[in-house]
Amino acid sequence: MLPRTTRSTLPPHQTVSLPLPAILWLSLALVAISQALILRSTVRAMRHASSARARRGIEWAYAIVPAVALAVVLVFTWKAAHEHAQRAEMEARANQVGPS
Repeated sequence: MLPRTTRSTLPPHQTVSLPLPAILWLSLALVAISQALILRSTVRAMRHASSARARRGIEWAYAIVPAVALAVVLVFTWKAAHEHAQRAEMEARANQVGPS
């Protein structure tokens, strides 16, 4: 869980912000590519193996269930990062306006 408030030890003009959306999109692309390669490998292995039909279902489950779980984790990460960015932006605006 992300902390509600984060304080930087750097002066305001030296704050470092990570390009979080870029990192998340890069992660998503890498996950998609690796999952495609895993599924391709599963298909190739099942072509050459002489396994029973029931075994093929288990192999597909082992290939697909982790992908779905990782997609859920990425969605929740995106939501948390988006909420954190909105909160930080609102705090920055409030600090700019300040009391009169």
